[in-house]
Amino acid sequence: MSTNGDRFSSFLRRVLPVASTLALAGAAIVSVATPAEGTAPNGLPELKALQEIEQLEYCYAAGTDAIGRGDLATGKQIYAKCFAPDAPVVIWEAGAAPGDPPVISVPSAAAWADLIDVLFADSGYVGTQHLISNVRVDILPGGHRAKITSYLIATHVYDPVSSAHIAYGTYENEAVRTPSGWKLSKRTFRTLSFMRVDSPPP
Repeated sequence: MSTNGDRFSSFLRRVLPVASTLALAGAAIVSVATPAEGTAPNGLPELKALQEIEQLEYCYAAGTDAIGRGDLATGKQIYAKCFAPDAPVVIWEAGAAPGDPPVISVPSAAAWADLIDVLFADSGYVGTQHLISNVRVDILPGGHRAKITSYLIATHVYDPVSSAHIAYGTYENEAVRTPSGWKLSKRTFRTLSFMRVDSPPP
């Protein structure tokens, strides 16, 4: 009568040759895929650049939301980390036709910060939150300039429990490599929708 030990031994006799063959094949595959000694990974510098450029989008959001909570000085400090000097900011309003001029065009991030500081205060916002997603980066030939496209959902709060302005749209931005890293060289926003949302009274 066959015992459990006999069945296990029989199993090993059948499986081990197959396992050995697969192991050898795997070793061959690994040896083929391994780069030659001293060869640097070609994609690493580009991956680093893509990550650095993507972070510019989130840096912008952080600076804008600092201004949204009334801290203009911090907002400008954050902008200085992600914008090149004299990088223009251009905005098209919701419903604008392709040939329409922008509704806002300022020559620098500092000018943009001053403008939205007044705009947010005059609008009665007590805070903002800019959510940026779907970030797509295209590094142009030469490796020193890039185009960035991203989506925005921005909440501008009148009252934390009852009222807000919600903006949706697309950023079409440009970045340039500088001695201090990648910086935004132009920021363009095309507004898809801008609406006020109010909670019903209790």
